[in-house]
Amino acid sequence: MAHAQTVNAFFSLRLPSELVDALVELQRGREDRIEPQQRDHMHITLGFLHDADAGKLADAAALLTGRTWPTPSISLTGEVRHGSWKLQKDPAYRYDEDLIQKQEQVRLGIENTPELAEIQKDITGPLEIAEEQFWPHVTLGLARDDFPASSARDMQLPSVKAAAPSVDLQQEMSTTEFRILVRKEFT
Repeated sequence: MAHAQTVNAFFSLRLPSELVDALVELQRGREDRIEPQQRDHMHITLGFLHDADAGKLADAAALLTGRTWPTPSISLTGEVRHGSWKLQKDPAYRYDEDLIQKQEQVRLGIENTPELAEIQKDITGPLEIAEEQFWPHVTLGLARDDFPASSARDMQLPSVKAAAPSVDLQQEMSTTEFRILVRKEFT
């Protein structure tokens, strides 16, 4: 019996260009420690669709295109965290609050405004993909080697606040490559 082809997909909020420009500037001078997230791939993940088949992807696309939401303003909270969903699958991996380990993501917190929370809830609720303790963030990049978490927490973060341009449904091609399946622009 043949198995239906599945993909990993996710909903994401695209960042305003002003914030992307500021984050690219923040990445400069840190390339020795952090492999920068590509500017075209900077986003806020709202929810994952693991092993989605064609039917689940169609439902997700219909949900996205059939809704209208208020445009959320995006700004950083100043909180910096690190971690890795990929590394968590390795039994040898041990999270260390004080050490950013090689291949962990450096994540910057995004203010969870009522508009952002509404979009996230309206997408993840009907598809039953809500995560516990949703923490909106953008990934600055991946650690090239181990380094003290304090050096990341001490970064001067941009204070840009601007409107998000769209919410997208993207397919995960690899841990760093994505493909947009559906884009819903904010009006």
